[in-house]
Amino acid sequence: MTISLDPALLATAAVWVYWLGVLIMGIRARLQGARSAGLIPSQAIERLMWVVWVPVIAGWIVFPWMTLTRDDAPWLMPGWVLDGLAWTALRWGATATAWACFAMTVYCWRWMGKNWRVGVTADDPTELITNGPFNRVRHPIYAISILMIWCTLVAAPSWPLLVAASVHTLLMNLKARNEERWMVATHGQAYVDYRQRANRFIPGSGGVATRS
Repeated sequence: MTISLDPALLATAAVWVYWLGVLIMGIRARLQGARSAGLIPSQAIERLMWVVWVPVIAGWIVFPWMTLTRDDAPWLMPGWVLDGLAWTALRWGATATAWACFAMTVYCWRWMGKNWRVGVTADDPTELITNGPFNRVRHPIYAISILMIWCTLVAAPSWPLLVAASVHTLLMNLKARNEERWMVATHGQAYVDYRQRANRFIPGSGGVATRS
C-alpha cells in the first residue's frame, strides 16, 4: 500500500507524539524529584491492569501504522471508508480532533506540573487539584485519551484497533475508579466534596474550585 498524506497517517503521527509526550513527562517528573512517576505501578490492582493496558497501548501505537502499510485482513480498510466524501470528511474531522486532544492533554499536563503521575504513587502523594481543566471533570486526561483512541479508530479503522479502543475505554474507567478510592483515603472530605460537584469524564456544572 502506498503511503500518502491522508487522515490515517496524520492520526498515527498524533498518537506517536502523544506517547512520546508521556515518556518525556515521566522523565521530567523524575528530574523534578518525584520518587516515582507511576510508570511502574506500586499497587497490585494497577499492576494487574498494566498487564492488559501495556499491550493495548502498544497496539494503539502500532495498529494505525499497520493499516497504512498493509493491504490484507485485518488491516485493509473497507471500501466505504476509502471512498465517499462523507466518510473522508469524517476521517479528516477525527484526525483534527485527535490533534486537538493532544493539545488539550498538554494543557492538562502543564496545569498539573509536578503533580503529574501515570499511576497511584502512595509513597509520594500529590496535591489535590480541582481548578482549571479539573474544575468540572475529575479525570480530563483520561477522558481525552478515550476520545483520542476512538478518533484514531475513525481515521485508521481496523478490527484490532477497535478491540484496543474498547479495552482502553474499559481500563480508563477502572483506573479512574481505583484512583478515586485512593484520593478519598488520601484527601478525605475535600475529595468527597469535589467528587459530588465534578463529573468523572463529561463536564458537569460546578462552582469555582481551588487547589488544596
